[in-house]
Amino acid sequence: MSESEEDVDLPRFFKVFLSETASVSMAIPMSFNEHLEDPLPQTAKLQGIGGGVWTVSFKKIRDCAYFTSGWSKFAEDHELKDGEFLTFVYDGSHTFEVSVFGRSGCKEIRAEVETVELSDANSDKEEEEDSSVVADSNEEEDEGDDDSSFIAGEDDEVSQSLSHVDSDDTVSNAEGEIVLVVAGFSNLEVESNPCFTTTLKNRIYELLIPANVVKEHGLTFCDRIKYIDGEGIMHGAKGKWSDDRICFKGWDRICRRNRLKERDTVHCEMLHIRKKVHTIKITVTRGRG
Repeated sequence: MSESEEDVDLPRFFKVFLSETASVSMAIPMSFNEHLEDPLPQTAKLQGIGGGVWTVSFKKIRDCAYFTSGWSKFAEDHELKDGEFLTFVYDGSHTFEVSVFGRSGCKEIRAEVETVELSDANSDKEEEEDSSVVADSNEEEDEGDDDSSFIAGEDDEVSQSLSHVDSDDTVSNAEGEIVLVVAGFSNLEVESNPCFTTTLKNRIYELLIPANVVKEHGLTFCDRIKYIDGEGIMHGAKGKWSDDRICFKGWDRICRRNRLKERDTVHCEMLHIRKKVHTIKITVTRGRG
């Protein structure tokens, strides 16, 4: 995974792995505390360059922060060996991107999971395939298949609306306003990560970013973004509607692997640096019925 220009300003640290002291937990350098939230969140996400995401407990012991429960699983899955070099890049919202450098000094891809790379060249073909999937969903329902994931609706657009951000990602300033202090930017206060919700509709192959959210927060977007859900990471290329609204391709892949249905709600949190969105974190709430 190449490092994008948007990642250059993100805070980072490195560690040399020693099994004697880091098999069960990993200590974060005390000098990195200035970039962490206070109080510390209960969990953190470790994003491997192989595409997987591991959830670990995040604790502070005698003024030093540690990855505890879950770290041993990360170390085991990545087959970490004594003397190997790890780098941790913090996105300011509970997630660390971890790279492993072997004893040869080269970055190595380990614990690799399947990711989907998209290009504009195959977007027309994907659109045709997605239309076929939507059309076939009604037939699956008639056959009594309870796992049918795609149900055609009357509206051809993705239904979206503004929602509140998770309070764990915010702090209050002296005036009582909710703000987020971005790690890596000294004394800079910005609004909490913008969020919106969406539901499954016919147009499943691209995610439309609500124009009112873009305008309200003054957002811009990278040409490619990361989708992060409970299964790992996928990438999507930026597109644009005829009326200049922003969308991202590859959304159908997220819909499929999360087995989205019509009543489900998808919460999308947009992670950004200086208002430029690079990642969309996805949480699915299952509908009843």
